[in-house]
Amino acid sequence: MGHRVFGFWFYRPKLNSKDKKTSAYAPLTVPGAIALLMVEVAVFVIVLNSWGNVGENVGKLGGKSEIVGKSSNGTGKTEKNPLDFVTWPHFSYDDPGSGLVGTIYRHQHPRVCKDKKYLVWRFPLGKRDARNIGALYSTLQVWLAYSMKTDRILVFDDRNWKLTDQRCQFRSTLCYFRPISSCYPPLYPRSQKDFRKASEITEADDDIQVITFEGAWWPMGATNPFKINVTTASGESKMVTALAKPKASTYWSVAALQYLWRPSEDLTHKINRDLEILKLSEKVVPEKTIAMPVRASDKCFGHKVAYSASGEEKCITLDTYMERAEDVRKQHPEVDTIIFTSESPKMVENSKAYGKDGRWKFVYNTIDVMPGTGSTNEDTLKGFNTRSKGIESALTSLHMQLRAKYFIVPYSPRRQRPYSSWLHSIANLARSADLTFVPETVIVDVHRGKYFTSQDNDTEFAELNKPRVVLK
Repeated sequence: MGHRVFGFWFYRPKLNSKDKKTSAYAPLTVPGAIALLMVEVAVFVIVLNSWGNVGENVGKLGGKSEIVGKSSNGTGKTEKNPLDFVTWPHFSYDDPGSGLVGTIYRHQHPRVCKDKKYLVWRFPLGKRDARNIGALYSTLQVWLAYSMKTDRILVFDDRNWKLTDQRCQFRSTLCYFRPISSCYPPLYPRSQKDFRKASEITEADDDIQVITFEGAWWPMGATNPFKINVTTASGESKMVTALAKPKASTYWSVAALQYLWRPSEDLTHKINRDLEILKLSEKVVPEKTIAMPVRASDKCFGHKVAYSASGEEKCITLDTYMERAEDVRKQHPEVDTIIFTSESPKMVENSKAYGKDGRWKFVYNTIDVMPGTGSTNEDTLKGFNTRSKGIESALTSLHMQLRAKYFIVPYSPRRQRPYSSWLHSIANLARSADLTFVPETVIVDVHRGKYFTSQDNDTEFAELNKPRVVLK
């Protein structure tokens, strides 16, 4: 017989004395069995320890509820703080849900795709047409509205999108976001037509199955209010008025952006990794925190950033931003933290002076790429072999900002709208109760110092688009 170790019988080969070939199995000696036992114990300990580490590392990749790993309470399970991982609502991932976002989802993901009509929006691929992500999606939310108004499914022709690189096999919006639709135009549509002028689309025959468009503008009719049927959280059906208007803060633009920017699984893992490093739960209490996203560099008149677009605004000084922060603090003395992000390394460095006296705690995206420009084209991106890292770090900054209660954002008095599509996107998403961490957020207009809350309706937010007095 052999020796039994951990429930298994162990044997050693028995050699034939003549030809030295194995002919049978003989039981191990006692010393041999003891040696095997020691090996088994060592292997068992290593495997057990490895499983603990695997559980801990898997937990770091994400998941909203809990991670499995070492725990001080002995349960083996530790609650993960929501501030430290992506919390984009799951109902807009794989389930229609309710509200305006759910309505968009159901339109874009019908049960049957056969015989559907399509609007294919082709991403500009010219040398200077990469377009930054804020400006691009400010346009796309209007095209999404037009598609729903005309009973078409919006899909992208975004192959070889210049804001991607070899790090992503798709080279499209799928590098960052979930598929915009579960349907795609048939290979041989019954009718198809390409357009280069947005104004021509409104005159197109409604029977055309596939309409393709490439350009930065949108049909003017798309910005008119329209009625849409929405399912409420209680399951009731309700008709609401939707308004898609670029650079205007409306419930439609909030819902559309929330839908379009549903992070992909890959992006979710990457942002979770970044948030794990940044450890916001140790630095931020949302009720006591201001979000201060700053656009500078190429946005400012007189900038010297090579290959970037000409400046569009007289950029606001950090002193002005901090004056607004102090205004918030006068009304709410408990506020003591500022989440500060910018594409400009200079602005980030200069902001540190305002935290030296200890009155304010500044929280930064310390792993941000900070390219020093918001203009994205072949010339400004050629120095970045991994340009997708720039988008990923910007989106990490976006998720960071949504962990605040007060959002200090500049609205251009000259053009009567937000002077940055990116900052406008952050302010829009701050209105979504699905994405923020407080019952009510506050958007502060830097130029006037006027406050708007996430509970205000579209009419009240329309005040942001009216002329105002410029702060001196």
